[in-house]
Amino acid sequence: MWRPQPDLLITDLGDELVLMEPIRSVMFSLNETGRLLWTALPESEARLAEVLADACGISSEQAESDVRTWLDSLAERGLVLSE
Repeated sequence: MWRPQPDLLITDLGDELVLMEPIRSVMFSLNETGRLLWTALPESEARLAEVLADACGISSEQAESDVRTWLDSLAERGLVLSE
């Protein structure tokens, strides 16, 4: 199960989300696809891949790969946590 880091400040701009990590004063922007996945959190990696595949009309294999890459990138930056 993946969940957002609880200390983030989030601004919804409609087609993107801006995440601010207040301790480091660093901002991150998620595009429309990232926003879609972010709003599905907390969720399992498998369920996030289903959400992505359904929304984007891509294969489950591609969605799984894309979600793994997305989660790895966010985890490296301390934006999501795995339970």
